[in-house]
Amino acid sequence: MNNYCKINILFLHFFFTSIYPVDDHVINFQPYDLNHKNGDLALYLDLISYNIHEKIGILPYILKNSQGTYLEIGTGGDPIAEMFKQIPDALDIVVIASDIDKNVLDALPLRHPSIAKYLSAVSGPRLHLVQLDATDLSMFKNNFFDGINASSLVHEIISYAGGFTALDIFFREISRVLKLGGVFVYRDPESFFVNNENVSLLLKSRNLKLFAHIFFAKFLDKKGSLLAENGRKFCMYRPEDLFINFFKKESSELVTVDYNQYMKLPTQVIDFSRQYTLTLPYGLYREFARHYVTYLHQCNPLTYVKCLPDILSENYLVNYFAHSTPQLFVNFLNKNNGCISYGRISQAQKRGLDKHVQSIAQVIQEGILIQCNNDQAEAALCRLLERYGFESNNYIIRLDSTLCLLDYRLFGLLYDQLNKDIFSTDISIVHKEDEIHAQWLKREGEESYFYLSTDDLIARVLLVTQQSVIDEMGNKRTIVLAPLAADKNIFVERICYTELLNQVLDAHDLQGHAIDIIDGKRVIHFGKMYLEDAVVVCEEIIALDPSHYPSLKESVDRVKNDVH
Repeated sequence: MNNYCKINILFLHFFFTSIYPVDDHVINFQPYDLNHKNGDLALYLDLISYNIHEKIGILPYILKNSQGTYLEIGTGGDPIAEMFKQIPDALDIVVIASDIDKNVLDALPLRHPSIAKYLSAVSGPRLHLVQLDATDLSMFKNNFFDGINASSLVHEIISYAGGFTALDIFFREISRVLKLGGVFVYRDPESFFVNNENVSLLLKSRNLKLFAHIFFAKFLDKKGSLLAENGRKFCMYRPEDLFINFFKKESSELVTVDYNQYMKLPTQVIDFSRQYTLTLPYGLYREFARHYVTYLHQCNPLTYVKCLPDILSENYLVNYFAHSTPQLFVNFLNKNNGCISYGRISQAQKRGLDKHVQSIAQVIQEGILIQCNNDQAEAALCRLLERYGFESNNYIIRLDSTLCLLDYRLFGLLYDQLNKDIFSTDISIVHKEDEIHAQWLKREGEESYFYLSTDDLIARVLLVTQQSVIDEMGNKRTIVLAPLAADKNIFVERICYTELLNQVLDAHDLQGHAIDIIDGKRVIHFGKMYLEDAVVVCEEIIALDPSHYPSLKESVDRVKNDVH
């Protein structure tokens, strides 16, 4: 794939350059604008603050040793605070928490004042905060770290730092700065052995249909979004890979269109109350499903409230699909003069919940309400739409002399340009809370979660991290990154997400066979080891499930000659 976006990333040399020696290993990256991720930092950090026990997979390795130096790349902050709660004061260890965004690092001691003593410590457990680019670790010398942790980071590298080229650079850098025998803990969404065979999705909920309506407009776009406009967008799928099947309002005919044809249809002509199906590559389906569960956390979190009829009381039993939901639901009930009693809510409260969830997404169907105080302001809006190939008459509905509705797909797609060039005192959004869907699209709507299957990932890492060294006996050897053991390559299912997705969509291959809908994370503990040891581990992984590791088998067969 040649369409890698060349993202050059902001990199700041702190005073650590003098503390941690730098080798002559410099990757020439230029500054990268983080604007596409800017937003409510506190909300973002809150949303990623769950499942902390998974995010500190490096901790058991720290606790095994009395001393060492460790790196956390792409920290969200909260896992580091939890980690230091569990590190005994007697350990002589240094943890470097790093992120590309200085604001994330600045927020860490504010969110967790308890870590202040570790930031100023000169012995025992110490914490340093460093702003850096994950694909450029040149401030650190070779064989420097005992362990490295990266949770939900690698998909960001793929998405924003240069596609597979950046992926290879990242793993080479990890291998370079990791000591022989050191461990790298990888955690990211599971790809489920992605292939490009087409699948058919039946979307069963109106809210999921509306999400599809705005998501694919942003995710597959190649010209309107800020990343696409700047030539920085990683594109793994083509717009022509997607086909949408739906009914137009007041029509009995099922329409089938591709992405480009769909974008030419105003939202107002689409009937979201009837059948709405997608035909798309399997990997693109996985992107869509995974993005939906993350979208709900920010934009419609009470969707994660699950209510089941209680036949004994004629009320509803309440359960939850996400950690953040219980308190949000209590707040919602309090605001509406309701409460949970013995884990139950009344039928009226259930109807109120359903109405609220539906109302959040309604703006996507109706359009974002805009106030235009003069003709010049509206004309500027029309010119922006037409600049990107959209006939303004199809996407702007005039309500009265000052109010109009803008098609939400275009609002989300051109959100940055609208805020920069159009919105002002003369033209503005009437209800600011309606922006939330576009804000999510800006921050998350173009990330690629599923870049390689587990098979392809391990195989690729095995090949790209090979390095010749001279061992302590003077022999020439090859070292690589590979899983530490077969049981250090695991899938962690998100059963609540799996349950939610199964409620709102059905998936089939083109022969009509049902496809399992499942969501979760892949956790791999890579070790830096001699090639012959890596071959043994990889062959054990292959033996457990040969049909799912053809690429790894091919890579192992290729490197066996190097072992001998």
